[in-house]
Amino acid sequence: MTEAAVHAKGRGLSDRFVKIAFVVHDYHRHGGHSRYTVELAERFARDHEVHVFANRIEDDGSAPIRFHRVPAVRATALTTILSFPLVASRALARGFDVVHAQGFVCSGANVITAHICSETWYAARRRSSDSIRLKEHLFAAIVNRLERRLFQGSPEAEVVAVSRRVADDLRDAYGRTDRVSVVYHGVDLDCFTPSLRDEHRNQVRDSLGIRPDALVALYVGDLRKGGRTAIEALRSAPGWRLVTVSRTPSEPYAAFAAECGVSDRIVLAPPTDAIAGYYGAADAFLFPSENDAFGMVVTEAMASGLPVIVSAAAGASEVVSHGESGYVLDVATDAATAGAWLASWSANRESLATMGGAARRAVLPYTWDAIAEQTMEVYRRVLPRSGR
Repeated sequence: MTEAAVHAKGRGLSDRFVKIAFVVHDYHRHGGHSRYTVELAERFARDHEVHVFANRIEDDGSAPIRFHRVPAVRATALTTILSFPLVASRALARGFDVVHAQGFVCSGANVITAHICSETWYAARRRSSDSIRLKEHLFAAIVNRLERRLFQGSPEAEVVAVSRRVADDLRDAYGRTDRVSVVYHGVDLDCFTPSLRDEHRNQVRDSLGIRPDALVALYVGDLRKGGRTAIEALRSAPGWRLVTVSRTPSEPYAAFAAECGVSDRIVLAPPTDAIAGYYGAADAFLFPSENDAFGMVVTEAMASGLPVIVSAAAGASEVVSHGESGYVLDVATDAATAGAWLASWSANRESLATMGGAARRAVLPYTWDAIAEQTMEVYRRVLPRSGR
């Protein structure tokens, strides 16, 4: 099947009119469950009546969506998590065929997307950190209990897990096995494309002080997830430089790079809305995350034609064919192996292009149109129970 055919597959959603309510803390395109909600809501609004209940709303008016602001208390993450469901549940009117909640955001949802399993995430956080603050322990204790109640107390709801890894976590942590479907996040194949290399490579590298012929590995996201391992991998890959793009405070990682003796080969860049250019400037994507429900940045990199090195702890590793479109670390902290794989690409640069092409092909089935169609299949299962 050609790329165009795969890209087009999945267009055309349900021919049955459905009234849908999405409930999410924030509605915007900047990543995670917010981006997921935008992509689905805009597609479903072409043929159905779509409402969005959110506290913060960024909308360009391109789709006929009806918005309802939820005035939650946003003083802290905990006040948000506690106040938002109370207000959203009161605001939700009767008469929706589908109430699609993004985690613990309201009561009465008949579709719930699990973007993370809080209990598993926190357990991984404890394993990877020697200093967890008291407020983090308190936050986890409350959130884990609420999430457990959500998945154990709504047996009739359909649950969408964003990876098999999340489905397994829900089973192991909360005993949730019934009505669970795995639907991956989508990727924008028009925004993230191998042509980014021609468009952005030289300009972005110039801005970072990196030569055009240097080998560059890219890391995007929270540095706490695997930044130290990515930095340490440079020890075993002398021909490579590492660029990280993250909102995590960079000072501890700059100090760690100095300890590893690789300070001259790392650029710790701030977050940006123009992340596509960084994919275009890179030769490979390095993301040894110790815990990630999915990791949209991985599939964005693959769509951009980059071979990836990821850990099995990231849900997106499920779409990576080891040795074909990238490499998957069995142990997320195995910096020596990650570095050895980078070094193997130094010795055979042709394999970078070959594996990059395979990475692009691997994500072709995961367009947002296809993900929307799979999600509509979940909706069809709840419609008879909602009286439709």
